[in-house]
Amino acid sequence: MSKRRGEVREGLIRYLARSLRSNFKEVWAYNLGKISMLIIGFMVLVSIYSLVSLPPDFPQMWKASDRPPWTLNPKQGYPVWVKYLGIPVSETVSYDNVRLQEARIVTPRGPGDFPPRDLDRIVPEYGRSLGIKTLTPIGYIEVYRVSYTLTSNVFPQDVVVILRAKASEGVNLTSISVVPMVFVTRPDGLVLYAFEGKYTLERLVAGVEVKMRCDLFATSYIRHYGLNATVDSVCTLLNRPVFGEPLDVKASDFKPVTGEYQITLALWYTGTDPRVVERLISNGDVSVSTSIRVIGNSYGLLGTDTKGRDLFQGLLFGFPVALIIGFSVAFAIVAIGLVLGVISGYFGGRVDEVIQRLVDVIVNIPLLPLLILVGVAIQTGGWVGWPALTIIMAVLVAFSWGGTTIIVRSMTLSIKAEPYVEAAKALGASTWRIVFRHIIPQIIPYATAVLVFSVPGAIIAEAGLSVLGIDHGLPTWGRILADAQAERGVAYKMWWWVLPPGLMLGLFSFAFVALGFTLETIVEPRLRRR
Repeated sequence: MSKRRGEVREGLIRYLARSLRSNFKEVWAYNLGKISMLIIGFMVLVSIYSLVSLPPDFPQMWKASDRPPWTLNPKQGYPVWVKYLGIPVSETVSYDNVRLQEARIVTPRGPGDFPPRDLDRIVPEYGRSLGIKTLTPIGYIEVYRVSYTLTSNVFPQDVVVILRAKASEGVNLTSISVVPMVFVTRPDGLVLYAFEGKYTLERLVAGVEVKMRCDLFATSYIRHYGLNATVDSVCTLLNRPVFGEPLDVKASDFKPVTGEYQITLALWYTGTDPRVVERLISNGDVSVSTSIRVIGNSYGLLGTDTKGRDLFQGLLFGFPVALIIGFSVAFAIVAIGLVLGVISGYFGGRVDEVIQRLVDVIVNIPLLPLLILVGVAIQTGGWVGWPALTIIMAVLVAFSWGGTTIIVRSMTLSIKAEPYVEAAKALGASTWRIVFRHIIPQIIPYATAVLVFSVPGAIIAEAGLSVLGIDHGLPTWGRILADAQAERGVAYKMWWWVLPPGLMLGLFSFAFVALGFTLETIVEPRLRRR
């Protein structure tokens, strides 16, 4: 008996495989079908690329908006391609692993020398930076330089230096400190002393982001331009005095200074004998990698949000999540509805009565308020990420299969009354054979249509919950729209934050609706003549 059931199931599987191949050819014969299949194929390919290219912990990265890499991106940054539309932008440029230009031990050459002559030779910016004399660097010093060209009348947002140290075992990481000194030489020859700090090697192992400090050069900047302004007023917008010149003596506004900027980084090693430091570095026992990033006002293919997060990466991550939500929910709804509908219609009696009363309860429960309550419970309970989303998907499935069950039951009752089913029973066909060979194959076209139309419904439901404030912790298209809505005072001007996820939701829904219409045309011959 079990062998016979296995043969029936294998026959059903072969039938379904042939049916899928045949249906695909028929769908491809229609223009609307071609468009829908191409869009779905594109989404599948992008989803695979997303899973391969994005790090596994991307959801955690997305939520940690106060950490790298987002802190190294411009806030509210334009997409880079808007410059081709005539919109002026300053590009974000990253100089990774900047090559060491010069290194030496700096020694004084006389009691009155300032700066020390060796230092003036390798870091002339130190003496030219408008009389800065807060330090007298004596010891081992490394010098790094990069050039940045500002071509448009738009201010970059910041300059960041990223330092990360490596050391061999046995090196005392707390005995050696590094003082990074950053200088910005402008196209007009003005040199600004932009940063000064002190870190132990132990601190640098974890990585340090060094950002410009306006208070270091504000006083000399005011003196250079003869301004009637305070340090606080000059430093209100840090990027403007660094990359611009004041338009009036009160420094109420600035204009950008275009041209080539030189950014100089000098690393001064202190805390121990410079000869020991030189030996450790030359032997490779100690090294500090340096990266310099000029943060403009544009970044990536789709720009950034108010926290500097790359919207293209967020949109990319939304592709596999959308497919998982759509197909998982839709398949579960169809599977439950199909099984219960066939059982209810074929067996009848008390089984039918129980299933139908359950359906009456399910279809009369309002889904949206229930989803909101479940979402609030998830957030209160601390559920985040895939577990939270799985709970939401389970609720969607649990209260959405009723309609499918009702229609499948009516179809089963109709098929059950057909003469060929009665003839099969008379010939001794088993219940399994009748169900799998005569009833389910005729319901499959309807089930396929329900599956296709249910996919976009699940995606839109998740997006709607996100916009309503139900945060499951994953960067879906709906979550991106919800973040934009939360910042609506700013987001209304940031079309690149709102339009792409909205268009993706629309395109996703259109693809499956178009596929559903194509299948309907194939199944219903009268529609082919319209």
